[in-house]
Amino acid sequence: MKKKKIWITLLILIILVSGGSFLALQIKLNSLEQGLKSYLINEKGYSESDILSIKASLSLMPKYPVTVKFTDDPNTEYIFTDRDASEWTQLSPSDPKR
Repeated sequence: MKKKKIWITLLILIILVSGGSFLALQIKLNSLEQGLKSYLINEKGYSESDILSIKASLSLMPKYPVTVKFTDDPNTEYIFTDRDASEWTQLSPSDPKR
């Protein structure tokens, strides 16, 4: 009976840690998406209707790339990173049409 309690407790701990990590990642990605949207609108002068989509993801290099598609060029993905600072840098395409 004691082993069963230990296994149940261990399983609950694993679920809580996994769920917490997933939630923290989703909060980070959402924060990056909102930060880039704010940067594009407030500093670069785009309107909200110019932006088709913004999607952050987890990757190796850069760790958190944020992909943007614009309504006037929906086939091109513009990749940005904040390099763990408050300054956004466009990584791709290197020669943008914008």
